[in-house]
Amino acid sequence: MLRREPNPNRNHPLHCPWCAGEDLFPNEIEDFGWLCRDCTRVFSVRYYGQDAPEHRPAPARSTSQAIKNSLKRHGHLQEEEK
Repeated sequence: MLRREPNPNRNHPLHCPWCAGEDLFPNEIEDFGWLCRDCTRVFSVRYYGQDAPEHRPAPARSTSQAIKNSLKRHGHLQEEEK
């Protein structure tokens, strides 16, 4: 049984930002805190979301269309296949 409900916004870091240790445990005092047992530091990690890009990339072509375009560009398609 958990002592408190898990925080769905808690990101799990892969390593400590100071010593690169991987022996990390949730900090009991703060909702977003992590304790590194290698260097005994407590740090927080929060994920707010992704920033909207200034320019949206063009939609990706389907795999079959990308292959056809590549073959056409390199001269591997005959006229009736185009």
